Amino acid sequence: MIRKSFYLILTGIIIGAILVFLRKPIITGELTKQTLYLWLLNIFHHQTTDALPTVMLVDDDSGDGIFGIRQICKEIGIKATFAIIPSRLDSIKTDSLRQWQKEGYSIALHGYNHDRWKDWTFEEIINDINQSEKLLQKYGLKPNSRFVVPPHACNTNNIRKAIQSKGYLMITSANIINPDKTVFQYGRFSLYPDSPTLEEARRILTAAYKKKGFVIFGTHSSTKGAFSEEKTKAILAMAKEMGFIFI
Repeated sequence: MIRKSFYLILTGIIIGAILVFLRKPIITGELTKQTLYLWLLNIFHHQTTDALPTVMLVDDDSGDGIFGIRQICKEIGIKATFAIIPSRLDSIKTDSLRQWQKEGYSIALHGYNHDRWKDWTFEEIINDINQSEKLLQKYGLKPNSRFVVPPHACNTNNIRKAIQSKGYLMITSANIINPDKTVFQYGRFSLYPDSPTLEEARRILTAAYKKKGFVIFGTHSSTKGAFSEEKTKAILAMAKEMGFIFI
């Protein structure tokens, strides 16, 4: 009995090691609790046979920086997803976003007021999402990307349950290459002026292309000092030149 248990454990370790080896490289950049959590979930994910190397750009907060993101997208020939805070929108932004949605840009939810959901109940998070949907509807907008970006990168069981119960997908702050577009939780790489470097971004993209992975790049174009238009444009152009599909 002891010998049988030993062989079962050994077999499990070997299978686990093989899975880990086959999934690499999956973690790139800073190692965080969320990254490890998603990595463990994705080890056992079976990639779809029609998976393609894909990139998505998500810009947070919906401030004046959205116009710079729009210009980058026009120059490269791609579309972006705007994770917006409904209570902070004004008429100029809502009019612009409404027109851009008609052109293929997407809108994701990012909290009605950008409050921290970390200690919120399931019902409170659901109410926040419902409020966001109602105000967007009033403005003639809709969250057409199916994604929710929890404010302040919060990730709790209540947040996951609430987002999933509403039929949305969840973007976390995990530094991870997603296996494809069929998981519930996704990681993303934030593009800041000092990180990742262009060389690091190329490594991320090269790894993702080989694995037919799904890379989400995140920007904070409306936060002073947290955004480089030149660098963002260079990385996105690099991805397009490599042959990534943009969504």
